[in-house]
Amino acid sequence: MSEPDNIAQEQSQVQDSLHSTTSGTSRRSSLNSKGVSRRASLRRRSSGLFAAARASFVRSRGQSGANVDTLRGNTGADFEGYATVHRGDGNGAFAMFDLFSCFGKKKDGLYFLLIKGYHCFVFENDEGKSPKYAIELMNRKAVIQPSHESFIPKVPHPGAERNTTYTTINLETGLGDIEYKFTFANMEDGLASKFCDVVSAASNEAITEQVRKRLGHEGLLSKRASVRYANTIGAEKTRDQPEAPVGTGEVLAEMPVPGY
Repeated sequence: MSEPDNIAQEQSQVQDSLHSTTSGTSRRSSLNSKGVSRRASLRRRSSGLFAAARASFVRSRGQSGANVDTLRGNTGADFEGYATVHRGDGNGAFAMFDLFSCFGKKKDGLYFLLIKGYHCFVFENDEGKSPKYAIELMNRKAVIQPSHESFIPKVPHPGAERNTTYTTINLETGLGDIEYKFTFANMEDGLASKFCDVVSAASNEAITEQVRKRLGHEGLLSKRASVRYANTIGAEKTRDQPEAPVGTGEVLAEMPVPGY
């Protein structure tokens, strides 16, 4: 082959290589563009779904628009499970009155718990249209109680047998006050421990967000639409929490003093 032919062949190979590289880059660029477009489309769709759910929540005054599936979102909840929920520490001479308030409103019972964002949502069951109430987890800690102090619920948990054991967890404030007691059936390995870990993570994340907002760094916050929605619903449903039971000291303080 003559030298001009060799040069022509080399130029042809270089052009083919450049064409192949350009085509590959174009294909990758096209795929990346489609991926970005698809993600943008999913975000718009997700935002639309949560906007509709929010409208339903407002119209129904909190009775719908925040069911379990909606709060799970596309990525699921951080924690789910049944537990017996008791308001307050349940100790003392007047603990017997904790089950019902003076108006007959039930305080204790078996509920379905779901943690998403910075709140623990308390549902009647896993098919509830909206949580009965929500518990804020910022500056809260979950503490597992010794087995001999665990509460044995009168209403058995779904799937529990006679020999099923239970674990009780205290939800405490930063000052150590007990706000709730949660009792889990020991049927799923590590369920109680997972609850404690998730509460700790939610509390820390909420504190971090509060600090960032205080410093004016809100632009650094990046949360999924489902988490933002859960935080919005949680902030409103915390108002529906049952009142904390009256303590022994408070009751005695209201009693008349003999001789007066």
